[in-house]
Amino acid sequence: WLTARGVDLTSVMRDDATQDHVREADLVLALGGDGTTLIASHLLRDHRGPPLLGVNTDRASINDLATLYRSSEPVDMRRSTGHLCATTASGDMEKTLTEVLNGDVSPTELARIRCVVAGEELAPALNDVLIAHPSPGAVSRYSVHVGGAVPKYTDEYAAAEGRLNARLAMPKSDLEKLQNDPARTDWKKRGPPLWFHVRSSGLRTCTASGSTAAMRSAGGEPMHYLSRRMQFMDREPIYHDHAPPPSDGHGFYEDGKEMCLRWNSRVGTVYLDGAHVTHEVKMGDRVTLSTNAPPLRLFTSAWFRRNHADRWPTLRKPDSAGEDDWIIE
Repeated sequence: WLTARGVDLTSVMRDDATQDHVREADLVLALGGDGTTLIASHLLRDHRGPPLLGVNTDRASINDLATLYRSSEPVDMRRSTGHLCATTASGDMEKTLTEVLNGDVSPTELARIRCVVAGEELAPALNDVLIAHPSPGAVSRYSVHVGGAVPKYTDEYAAAEGRLNARLAMPKSDLEKLQNDPARTDWKKRGPPLWFHVRSSGLRTCTASGSTAAMRSAGGEPMHYLSRRMQFMDREPIYHDHAPPPSDGHGFYEDGKEMCLRWNSRVGTVYLDGAHVTHEVKMGDRVTLSTNAPPLRLFTSAWFRRNHADRWPTLRKPDSAGEDDWIIE
């Protein structure tokens, strides 16, 4: 169908796809379901990259979804709802592709999570990031920075302060450099880093587009799809004497704000948008999370936008007839 319309295309299996495959593309098509669309989104790491269009090749109908909960016969539970897909192979795919190729529709710009582990930046996550012990039966231990100086200076300057306080001999040039460094001055002004220590089943953070997935199932709040806030939740936190502290382990980071934590378990795993893409984390690693990643341009369905906008309290329906979207007041 695309070739007949003069479109040059390259087809590649999702597990073999690399950033080189999409670097020169004008449009990326993900044929599969939400999982395939998420994996394709990890290849698009530049805000100047091509937009992404997910095509659900096996969409679950309303009846299919109903039988996943209760039925008299075994069911195939691998079906995809296609939440992130703009169209389906068995539905209006040709109509949607025609509109996209003609420029009649525009992609939606969605926030993504930037995750840095021990100085290494991982692929941007469109839905959510889970950091947990690889065993679901084990406790995840981590400390979240909640105040004081910027944590990234802690290890280096704690040792430096110790040398100064002990009046250990060091070259005069090194001593002056240390005493005048802006990072050390910031520590002196703001105080040492303050940490909130957590024992739980792991930490989950999500974007607006991921707020109706696992986060909502865990009791989180659905977010408008245009929001750039990052939601977080400690999974099954363990409190001393079962009495929760002032923080209930759930909240939001505003756009531009970073969540910084120190991993205190011997081993751990970072799960990016599910279980397919992972990264190991070890004791002492610093992890930062924010929505500072380049946004993704994704063609979305009217159902996707309504599903998020319907749960946003300050929205109104557009005045002009025929519009599928909602408008922020």
